[in-house]
Amino acid sequence: MKNERSIFTRSADVRAILDVLALGEPVTVVGVSNFGKSTLLRQMMDEHVAEAYQQRTGHKGLFVYIDCNRMLQMSAQGFYEVILRAVLEALAKLNVHDLHQHIETFYEKVVESQSGFMIPLAFSNAIVALMDSDYVEDLILLLDEFDAVLTELDERVFLNLRAIKDKYSEKLNYVTATLRPLTTLGGGDDLSEFVELFAAQKYWLQPLGTDDATHFASEIFRLANDQLDPPERDYILGQAGGHPGLIQAVAHVVLEIESGAPATYTERALNVAGDVLQRHRLVRSELGKMWKQLLPDERDALILVATRGPAALDEMMLGDLLSRGLLVEERGEIRLFATLLADYARRQGLIRQTNPAGVWVDIDAGTVMVGSDMVEPLTDLEYRLLLLLYGRLDKICDKYQIVEAVWGQEYLGEVDDARIEKLISRLRSKLESDPTHPQLISTVRGRGYKLNSFKHNPSSGDESLEEDIP
Repeated sequence: MKNERSIFTRSADVRAILDVLALGEPVTVVGVSNFGKSTLLRQMMDEHVAEAYQQRTGHKGLFVYIDCNRMLQMSAQGFYEVILRAVLEALAKLNVHDLHQHIETFYEKVVESQSGFMIPLAFSNAIVALMDSDYVEDLILLLDEFDAVLTELDERVFLNLRAIKDKYSEKLNYVTATLRPLTTLGGGDDLSEFVELFAAQKYWLQPLGTDDATHFASEIFRLANDQLDPPERDYILGQAGGHPGLIQAVAHVVLEIESGAPATYTERALNVAGDVLQRHRLVRSELGKMWKQLLPDERDALILVATRGPAALDEMMLGDLLSRGLLVEERGEIRLFATLLADYARRQGLIRQTNPAGVWVDIDAGTVMVGSDMVEPLTDLEYRLLLLLYGRLDKICDKYQIVEAVWGQEYLGEVDDARIEKLISRLRSKLESDPTHPQLISTVRGRGYKLNSFKHNPSSGDESLEEDIP
């Protein structure tokens, strides 16, 4: 079955990026979580895109998609390996055996070498061999999921990429996909040399337009052997806007609720869907990821728009949010791009007003806060564990209570202490500012665990907290 996240297209965005690449300029694609950055970069691998590139430039372009999440380790060696692995995969599809074999020798050196000098040298030699071959005229590296790479790797990696780009000028190009513009990263001189390439070419990815969003929702219904009716379309697009991840989540909720119901029940079913959406795991996850990626002043601005309207913002912030696609303007009206996001922002505003220090769980929305900070989305097991601890705040939860609440009564006697400790560790990694010195979740040796409340704000230094019992 075709993956749902690949059944929408961004043809207009592809054309816009091709316009930049045809000038020999690199471009960075910027957008919030699940707006479709990966879909866009993968779409650049289509043979029709290569044909369009050749028509515009007169050069044959080899487009190579690199998913940085496939890196085997977060290191320069891991980065160079994943690029050359993607190059080899692209060459294998083109049946250029000699060139493939030549590049493979450099790939093996990158993988096998233990030398901090030989690894980048082998990578650079591989790119030189590729660029100097008779087959490759232009090379375009599509670097997806690039955020962690930029912030965690040694900056000389990027200086190397810049040097190779300078050597081949318009024949070598980069397209990156990130949550924020590269120019906002800071960093030292070596990283700045690389980031400078993208200073003039930021492409802000907007939500899907009405036609593309409708097509996406229709395809989800079609794959479920159903048909998208106008009331369902209007409801899904109103709730989700043009956010592909939210469209998918809302469409599935509607399909689940309407399953087997007569067509005359559509309006009633959609009313029920509104209540279900607030608690649905996919919806909570999408909104939580998006909110966590925003800067504090952006969160403040969205809360203001949701509660007081766009007039509450200054022109600079209004322009920034419009460019990011978080706000949209239709028929002269500016609003958050999705009803679900507006509801979420309003709820966050209320939480800030009433949120006590320490851990706070919005059970209806499924979101978790530590102080005023949003916690990244929890897995089902992590969330069940937290709900148990939260419901027994300042009280010890023993092994049997944890197993029954998290895994179920039938698992009593099957889940060992190590498995519980691992789950506690994972939860701490998301809640604690320093998981190696936990302040929120205490271990009471021989008895269990407990979630601590704070009588005062933890940041003030005056906190009521029982330390772990050694």
